[in-house]
Amino acid sequence: MTDHPQSLDDAQTTATDDEQPLQQGRYLYCVVDTTASDTETLSTTGIAQNPVYIIETDRIGAVVHNCETVHDVDDADQLKQWVVTHQQVVDVASDVFGPPLPMRFNTVLEGGNASVEDWLVTHYESIHDELQSFAGMWEYRITLLWDSSPFEDRITEQDDHLQELQQRQQQAGAGKRFLLEKQYEKRIQELKQNQRTDLAEQLAETITPVVNDLAEQESRPTLFDDTHSSTEREQILRVAVLADKDREVALGNRLDTIVEPDGVEIRFTGPWPPYTFAPDIGAE
Repeated sequence: MTDHPQSLDDAQTTATDDEQPLQQGRYLYCVVDTTASDTETLSTTGIAQNPVYIIETDRIGAVVHNCETVHDVDDADQLKQWVVTHQQVVDVASDVFGPPLPMRFNTVLEGGNASVEDWLVTHYESIHDELQSFAGMWEYRITLLWDSSPFEDRITEQDDHLQELQQRQQQAGAGKRFLLEKQYEKRIQELKQNQRTDLAEQLAETITPVVNDLAEQESRPTLFDDTHSSTEREQILRVAVLADKDREVALGNRLDTIVEPDGVEIRFTGPWPPYTFAPDIGAE
C-alpha cells in the first residue's frame, strides 16, 4: 500500500464495502518506462493469482490484471494479503524496469485495454516526465527511536536547575516537596523535549546532503516496515527520502554517525519504489 495515495480521473473506480461489477476492468499496479527492458511479460501473478501483463503505448506501460470487480476490503486479513501481493508485483516491475510510478491499492479503470491506453496517452507527458525524474532514484525509510532513560540519568547530574530542585526537596516539608517534585518533573520533560527536537534536527541535517527529497511520515508503521525492537524506545521521527541508488552506502554511513548518544536507534529500510513521492497523475 502506498504511503502517498494516488488518484486518477473520472475513469477510476475505488474500493467500497461491497463488490461492484465492472465493465472490462483493469487493475493498475504501476506505470513503467518500457525502454528500460525488452521484457514484455513479468514473472509473477497478481492479486487472487490473476495473470499480470503490460499495456504499452509509446515507451511507457501500465502493469495490470483483468478484473470483474473491485476488491472487497471487509476482511482485514484478506486485505493485508492483497496489499502485500500488490507490493510484490510492483517490486517485480521495479526489478525489471527500474523505479516505477506506483498506483494506489485498488485502482481500477473500466473499459478494457483501450481505456488504459487512452489514460496513458492523455497523461503521457506527466507520466513520462515523472518516470524520467525517478530514473535511478529509490525511496528509503528512516525511523529515529530513542530510549530516554540514559539521557535522564545523565541530565540529572548535569543540569544545575535539577540539582537545585533536588536539594530543595530534601529540605522541604511534605506540601512544599510535592510542588518541588512537580517542578522537577516539568524540568525533566522540558529537557527531554529539547533533546527530541535536537535529535530530529540532527537527523535531517545529516542526511539532507545525500538525498534528493525528504518527507515526514505518520508515526504508524506500514505493513512493510520492521517494527521489532529489543527495548522500549519512543519514536521521535519517521521520514521517507528519495535518493540515488549510488548514494545508498553514503546515506547509511551518515545514519551511523547519529547512533552515538545512548538510547538512540535508527531503522533504515529500502530501496523501495518511490511510493511517497509518486504524483497524483490525473487528479482533478
